[in-house]
Amino acid sequence: MSYEPGDIKVFNPNKEISTEITLEILIRHRDALKQARTGELPNTPMDQIKDNDRKINQARALNLIVAAQREMITISRPIISYTSKNKWKKKYKEEIEQEEHPFEKEDNDYNKLINWLEFLRHCENAILQADRTKSKEDDFMVTKTKGNNAEEFNELTQNFYDMVDDLESSYEQIYLIMLTNKIVSAGIEEDEEMTYKEKEAEAIRRVVEA
Repeated sequence: MSYEPGDIKVFNPNKEISTEITLEILIRHRDALKQARTGELPNTPMDQIKDNDRKINQARALNLIVAAQREMITISRPIISYTSKNKWKKKYKEEIEQEEHPFEKEDNDYNKLINWLEFLRHCENAILQADRTKSKEDDFMVTKTKGNNAEEFNELTQNFYDMVDDLESSYEQIYLIMLTNKIVSAGIEEDEEMTYKEKEAEAIRRVVEA
């Protein structure tokens, strides 16, 4: 947000730090997804990247995307756990009700988030498994040869494209949960709500007039 000259600057340090951390993770995810699609690396012109290297960059981006999404979940878990459990306790106030409807089995944002974490762990394991085994059936990139000189070239497999599609979907759902719980902003401000600056001005007015 911007300030006019002479404004009293009031801010929440924890909120500012949290916003910076979240933004940094989202930027890394954006860059990793771009790398998966194009093979482009930050600060490296595309015309300086050979085709074989571009394919390697694309395959390596899978781990970067998974890592970024796992970090999105990590920073969100405490807040979403707190919010979801509060809703659960309000819905089932009595202890016997809570025993009949365990939190872990409820359809809530926290459990959805944990399910997406399990999905990302599965992706990590699939990537590791592809590196460990000699079989090419589970690989995300294979090296082939062509021409009389048996020139080697890299080729991305259907496994790679399927995982990119799946990770795009998982990002959408994880981001939606974060959005619902106000960890990230949609960039939309309702007309009837006071803006952050208006809330500051109101708080300062009350202090001055006290």
